[in-house]
This record gives sequence, C-alpha cells and structure tokens, in this order.
Amino acid sequence: MESFYLNKNLHENSQNPVFTIHNRSFRYGDGFFESIRILNGKVLFWDKHYERLLSSLNILQLHIDTDSLSALEEQLKTLISKKNISAGGRARITFYREGEGMYAPQINNANYIIEAYPLEKNLFELNKKGLLVDLYTDFKKSLNGLSNIKTNNCLTYVLASIYKNNKQLDDCILLNDKGNITEAISSNLFIVVNGTLYTPTLSEGCLNGVMRKVLLENAKKNGINVYEKELRPSDLLGADELFITSTVRGINWVGFYKNRRYFNNVSKKLIDILNSMSTN
Repeated sequence: MESFYLNKNLHENSQNPVFTIHNRSFRYGDGFFESIRILNGKVLFWDKHYERLLSSLNILQLHIDTDSLSALEEQLKTLISKKNISAGGRARITFYREGEGMYAPQINNANYIIEAYPLEKNLFELNKKGLLVDLYTDFKKSLNGLSNIKTNNCLTYVLASIYKNNKQLDDCILLNDKGNITEAISSNLFIVVNGTLYTPTLSEGCLNGVMRKVLLENAKKNGINVYEKELRPSDLLGADELFITSTVRGINWVGFYKNRRYFNNVSKKLIDILNSMSTN
C-alpha cells in the first residue's frame, strides 16, 4: 500500500485520486520538484534543499504558509519511518500551483506532494564501468533563471533521454544557447584537468544542483581546487576525467566520449569524501 503526503495530510492509498485533469502541473508544468537522498534512514543535505526550494517558490511566485514550510522536514521523516526506509532511499517533493485557470492562474497558492522510496544500496557507490556519453544538440537550454531550478516542465531532458536510448548511450551532455556545456540529462557535470575541477557556472544555464554545491564547498577542504567557468565541447577532449553528479546517485564517472578515454582517480577520492561526510 502506497503512502504519501498531500500538503499536511498523510494518504495511505494512492489509488484514490488527489487532483483532477485541471491540475496546473499536468496542464502547464506549473511547478517544480526537489529530489532528495536518504542514507541510513536519514535525509541528507536538507538545509541545501530547503534553501533551493525557497528560491524556487520565490522565482515561480508560489505562495505557501510558514507552518507548511516548517513541517516539511518532519513530514519527510514520518514518511521515511512509515515506509520502513532504514538504509538508502530517495524522496521527492513536488510543488504545483493550486487552482485552475488558463496561463494566468486564478490563485498563486502552492500545494505539494511528498513521496519516498527505498534504494537497494545505502552508501554512494562509484559505477564500476565508465559511462558512454555524447552531445545532445537538437534542443539547447535557455539562459535564464528558470534554467537553474527543477521545473515540472522537463521536455528537453525527456527528448535528450529518447536520443540517449536510440543511440545506446548511458547519458547525454546538453548545450546552452551559446553552444557551451551546461549539464547532463539529470546531473551536473565536472571535468578534471591536472587535478583541478571545473564545472559550468550557474549563468551557463545548469541546474543549481545540491550535490554540485556540496562538492564545490568541500573539494577545497580536501586539497582539490575547483572553479566555475564556461566550458566548451572542446574542453571535454582535453580533460583527464569527466564525471556527473546528482543528489540521488552521487558521482558517476564517464569512461568514453567520442575518441576520448577517461579514468576515475579524482572521482574515487570524491566518492570516499562524500560517504565520509554523509555518515558522520
């Protein structure tokens, strides 16, 4: 039996409908979501998720009462306990604008749904085989403030995923309107050159990823220099390592891009740092 929260109400049976075909997320992608990692039955990096969701609410002009915001973490903990997630897991909080209307909403109040599911593995694990990736060039990411948040309109990622499957790739690298590197399908991207990390700046249209922020804050603490800058496709061929990051998967290293072969020395070090941080 499925359990989830709709606003402050815990639902025990997901087969009972909770919204209609007039739902604005269904009709217009009017909302956003947060993907959250659970480790040892506990929510990771909640402060960073909370900071990002507040920013997303503000950008999308969605209103939610203070009591509901302050209850989110406790609701997550309750749902994790309810679903007996004592090791690894993932959660998702989806926010959407309440009410009906056409493009112009009738009201700007936000509703939210909280889901949680167990994962087979507890700790972050580095993939044994390097990913095979290539560029996705059919549709590019626009350079604006919406590019940095997880909106409920994910068509670029959906089409890139279809391309990935058709080409038998493990992932795709997306470009922005300037033709620069922005991110992978559901992950931020880092390259390593002579032991130094580089990742696209937020102004390049990449997601303001929580795991990206965690690595930016902690790489230097562990003797690894990291810089945010513009990255071009040619920079991928000059890199020693290439890896992608996400809240749920952690770090995945790329083994192959075009005729370039990569290894994972820095990726291994970072996954150890990440697990050490997460279990302390």
